[in-house]
Amino acid sequence: MALGSFFLAIEDAKIIRKAVYLNAEIGSENIILGENEILRIRLRHADKRFVLTLLSEFQIYSIVKIVDIKRKTMQIFAGVILDKDVNSIIHKNALEMFLEKINPMKMEPNEKLEAYLRDTFSEYFERPEFVLDKKEIEKRLSGRVKDLNKAGKFDEANKFLDKIKKIPKKLYKAHNNAENAMQHNDFERSIKEFKTAIKYATELKEHELVGMYKAKIQLARKTPALLKKRDDLVEQALDGLRSDQFSKAQRSFKRAAEVSEELLDSRSSEEYALKAQALAEFIKIDKKFKR
Repeated sequence: MALGSFFLAIEDAKIIRKAVYLNAEIGSENIILGENEILRIRLRHADKRFVLTLLSEFQIYSIVKIVDIKRKTMQIFAGVILDKDVNSIIHKNALEMFLEKINPMKMEPNEKLEAYLRDTFSEYFERPEFVLDKKEIEKRLSGRVKDLNKAGKFDEANKFLDKIKKIPKKLYKAHNNAENAMQHNDFERSIKEFKTAIKYATELKEHELVGMYKAKIQLARKTPALLKKRDDLVEQALDGLRSDQFSKAQRSFKRAAEVSEELLDSRSSEEYALKAQALAEFIKIDKKFKR
């Protein structure tokens, strides 16, 4: 469950905008996004666009974008605050969309940013696996009809208008079915539904959606093998721990984190990376005392 969202703008290492929305109705009133949490998020974003930060009572999934304003570089962050057990990756598309929408508002007062977070929280984060910007799609489709009419291509405009009366609903249904199947590890059905979505997106000339669905199909095809590979690596790591082969365990956890990254499983990637890091520190100290 999503507990809240936030937006940060940082310039010259100083926070110039900070807006946080917490959904008090579902028990998020005890969540604090203070200096320590923000510093941890910023440090983890040093070499990553998307980052999952695990905290004691909740987790934060965030995205960063670098923008130039009047010859100055600004970092803007958007994030969703989640229950510990939520698979954060289902929020990836919604989070990216949320950042792009709030980006033009980055210099607005904090109060206005907070109002935007409150008003859009449900839209972006309550059912993230089904997020598809329908209003934006329909705006683009209407724009194409207008452009065809302006160019005097009236027959083509009428044919396209007929398509956008029928096809978008079919596209949305296929999209939702595919995402739902992915969440339940039904990869064959997911691929089938994404192919259907590609068909409708192609008819509507939504080339960006076509590219996204093709990438989703590739992920669905390779996911079973990657899951098995990760399971094997985790078992190797545990074997290493049981036999006091800590270097073996450290390498296996590190590789399991990398595979999790390929799977877009941010939570597992974070978990195994932290285990690998802890083992690396232990090995370093152990070698020091054995000298």
